[in-house]
Amino acid sequence: MTESLAAFLKHIGADADTVQQAARYYLAAHTDDLDYETMRDEALAAAPDAAEAEELLQLLTSHSEYLEQGALLILSTAWEEPEERDMVRDALLDAKAKLPVIEVATLGIVVMYGMYLLATRGRKKHKKVVERRPDGSFKESVETEYFRPGNPLSALIQLFNQPPQ
Repeated sequence: MTESLAAFLKHIGADADTVQQAARYYLAAHTDDLDYETMRDEALAAAPDAAEAEELLQLLTSHSEYLEQGALLILSTAWEEPEERDMVRDALLDAKAKLPVIEVATLGIVVMYGMYLLATRGRKKHKKVVERRPDGSFKESVETEYFRPGNPLSALIQLFNQPPQ
């Protein structure tokens, strides 16, 4: 049986800083160390309302509980994919072993970018159904459900889930 993320976090005694730094390490590995300015610019450019995205980023950087909740969402989404589990585990262990000094603004950008990736690629449920029609042709339907956290994180993901105008 596979250990849950919650059990692993408890096992290593992960605190809020560890979780936030691990999200940073995990995204760095997935983006080939994309710099924070590029992450910010890309996420803001993708938002239908850049001003709203800026406000939500400010909210992330001023409330550590939202920052941690966002980091946990990123890590738990990745943990659900068996091929990502080792990368999440390594990121958490690295974050636990090191004592990084990272500005909360930088962590806010990382979490916002992670929310952007979740909204555009992170799926909770994805279902494809192929049916044969009476005329012999095939019909394919796709249903995708994205993760939806609560509080301002929900607003951030919803912001990126909107179709561009």
